[in-house]
Amino acid sequence: MIIETENLTKRFRRHQAVHGLNLAVPEGSTCALIGSNGAGKTTTMRMLVNILAPDSGHAKVLGIDSRQLRPHDLQKIAYLSENQDLPDRLSIAQFYEYLRSLYPSWDLALERELRAQFDLPPSRLLGKLSHGMRMKTMLVGALAFRPKLLILDEPLSGLDPLVRDEVMSGLLGQAGETTILISSHELTEIESCTTHVAFMARGRLLFQESIEALVARFRDVTVRLDQGRGANGLPETWLNAQADGSLLRFVDTAYADEARLRDVVQKHCGAIVQIDSTPLSLRDISKALMRATRGEA
Repeated sequence: MIIETENLTKRFRRHQAVHGLNLAVPEGSTCALIGSNGAGKTTTMRMLVNILAPDSGHAKVLGIDSRQLRPHDLQKIAYLSENQDLPDRLSIAQFYEYLRSLYPSWDLALERELRAQFDLPPSRLLGKLSHGMRMKTMLVGALAFRPKLLILDEPLSGLDPLVRDEVMSGLLGQAGETTILISSHELTEIESCTTHVAFMARGRLLFQESIEALVARFRDVTVRLDQGRGANGLPETWLNAQADGSLLRFVDTAYADEARLRDVVQKHCGAIVQIDSTPLSLRDISKALMRATRGEA
């Protein structure tokens, strides 16, 4: 595992930002760290790169305790945040000239390829760039030294659709070669390159698994029953159940196949007139989970 945390915990006064986090990110994967605002994603990422120190527990990044990361270790790790500061008085060309001196593994050919792809004007001052241009500039700087680990905190936030596509194109070019941990609410855009998903709520990791396993076990289910019933006393694996007369709708988080789903519905709800189940996208799965965990401690 390129990232491993054990009971990682961080508190800010009375607020428990991250509690007992046990996260494992396989090498070569693209892991989406998802959850609602305030779930603890940014705090987790900052602890991984030693911007914040944990109160208890520990994290290993590239096999090294995050608190022991040294400059030569950080030369293999790229961290990009939406609110990251840049030296505004430098031009784009001067910025990359400065970065080249810091990273022995800097790939000048890749830098030039990405700069052309993103249409970055070399003489433009960083302080004069739009938000989208700043993000593309930082992404080139994060990719050009070919890091072993790329940590991205909301890289698509506030970007227009075209810039999002350009940023994702740059990331897709590195997927597999670089391990990526990405936090984003733009799940439609990142689903195509995601291999693993970890979901956080209220500072806790609720689950982590491959995206194939996650998508396979989630279904949006609509059932028309022979007789109406309420939405109480249903399996815990059914999220956001809503009953309206004989119509019952829920998200099944333990779907195996249609026959088993029908058996479980009949066991808990009685005779079925009609049942329909539909696979969910990563975005819809995230929305269902956020809705189900909203307000929970």
